[in-house]
Parts: sequence; C-alpha cells; structure tokens
Amino acid sequence: MEKRQRPRSRLQYGMIRVSKILAAVDFSSGSKAAVEYALALAEALRSTVTLFHVYEMPALMNSIVPGADNALDTEKDRAFAQNWLENLRAETQKHSAVEISIGIEHGSPAQGIISFSDHGGFDMIVMGTHGRTGLRHVVMGSVAEAVVRRAPCPVLTIHLPIPDRTI
Repeated sequence: MEKRQRPRSRLQYGMIRVSKILAAVDFSSGSKAAVEYALALAEALRSTVTLFHVYEMPALMNSIVPGADNALDTEKDRAFAQNWLENLRAETQKHSAVEISIGIEHGSPAQGIISFSDHGGFDMIVMGTHGRTGLRHVVMGSVAEAVVRRAPCPVLTIHLPIPDRTI
C-alpha cells in the first residue's frame, strides 16, 4: 500500500491545525474516557470527532463450531457496533456541541484504525490503551502500540485503569 502524503495546509502560520479527530473505541468502559479526551480536544481546537470501531471475527468460526454462520455473525456484530456507536454519539451530543460522526469497519483493529485514519485525512487519533505488560502483552499484543508505530498522524493514547493486575 502506498503511503499518502499529508497536505501542507494543516500547518498554517507556524501553527498545527487539527480539524478532524478519530476516536477509536472498543466498547470497554475505558473507551468512554478516550472519547471524553477527544471531545475536550475537539471543543478546544474547534474540530470534528469520528467515533470509530473495528470489529473482528475469529477466522473460520464455522469450521470450529458446527452450524456457525460467519456472514450472519458478522452482520450481527456490525449491527451491534452501529447501535452502540449511535447511542454513544447521542449521549455525548447531549453535553457537547462538537460535530460527531461514526465509522465502522470489519477486520484487524490496528490495521483498520490506521487505514481509516489515512483515507479519512484525520489529523489525530485518540484511543485508550489497557497497559498490558508481561505475558498478556506478548499473547494479546497491543492495538494501541501498533497504531502509534504506523499511523499517518499523531496518536494520543489514554492509559486506562486495569482492574486485575495479575497476568
């Protein structure tokens, strides 16, 4: 995939212009904290916010679970994500004048966030990080880490509290 060049117009008179913020959410309670940061930044910078979620289905679920229907499950997941994002948008717009839109993709969360932010011309990504360490980090990886390393724009990560500190 060819890397897009960022337009120079975002840097005006020595000041960086942040007009589009992508708030990546995963439906955890910590996602709401990341959305609050995104909205606060958007209010201060007069930006718009897009609430964005990437849903991922286990590969070949029907080969593992007899009778599983990947297409049906994928559509159910999309409908759930759409409903959750619309409810979040409605709730946040009660308390904010920021223009909020929503986006949903299917696939790898990190790659989906990176691709959507690049193609959408976002100036910043705001997302939570669970702060996993040790074996959990090795096994589960880190979506936030992958996004920070490969995103086409700055990424603000909000460290989310971890209720259970054991591996």
